[in-house]
Amino acid sequence: MPLSVVVLVAVVTAGAAVALQMRGQPDATATPTAPCVGPPDRATPSAAEEATATVPPDGNGLDVVESGFTQLGSSSAPITRNSMVSIGAVVANTSTHTAHRALVTFNVLDSAGESAVLTTILDQPREIPVILPGERIGVGGQFWIRSEDGQRVEVARVNATVSGATWTATATANTPDATRDAAVDAAAATTAGGITTRHLETRRHGTDQIDATVTYEAHSPYCQKWTSVGTSAVFRDEAGTVVGGGFDPTVSPSACLPGRHPGSTLLPSSLPPAAADTRTEVYQHCAPPDDPQQ
Repeated sequence: MPLSVVVLVAVVTAGAAVALQMRGQPDATATPTAPCVGPPDRATPSAAEEATATVPPDGNGLDVVESGFTQLGSSSAPITRNSMVSIGAVVANTSTHTAHRALVTFNVLDSAGESAVLTTILDQPREIPVILPGERIGVGGQFWIRSEDGQRVEVARVNATVSGATWTATATANTPDATRDAAVDAAAATTAGGITTRHLETRRHGTDQIDATVTYEAHSPYCQKWTSVGTSAVFRDEAGTVVGGGFDPTVSPSACLPGRHPGSTLLPSSLPPAAADTRTEVYQHCAPPDDPQQ
């Protein structure tokens, strides 16, 4: 059976309601780019193929090529709203095949190798629906950190792993043209499943300046609307090193529409002090309309 990406998400605050208001509304100009394309071909794998689905036929696959984290907030208990760890990672598809529903897991560990995360019932599984050959897709997450003996546990390391994907050969006729609108998309742009997202602005706010509002423009080359499964941000410092990230599971009316549209997301308690606001990367996670689990 298809697998999903797991990223533990911070407890939703009242800011989530604000995020829904701030997201870009449907744009009358968000119509398919001509010529638009269909979603990447997706075959139904046999049981034998599913058993070996973590490795595509060409022997390459998915790798976590970058990751980083920053622990935020006070080290003292009790828990406060900013006792978090901000995490970002970048997953690369080094194969010549398309990966579907890859699984990403963040293991947040203390110095003894034990989990530093305060588990809550609001931790949500998330996924990367489609990773085309050669794509590098970022995933962000915020985690509450547990206390021990009246002190916040210190995060010693974060292990980011990727696993569990089904694979299909990529049909060139059904994938985006990488050169299309290159002059527009080249600036601060990322792609996820062929959907380009261009970061426009990261604004800090809140009393401790770790809340982030990120605005962006998304461009889908597909003829049909895809289904949004969330938005990730990866934060970097001035040197380009990943220092954290954030994830917003809310869905906007304009997310994953054909053509170009504006977007905005609110990421509470996720922006590290060392992050360079102009180096934010945004990834709009969208699932194709023929995905059986959407």
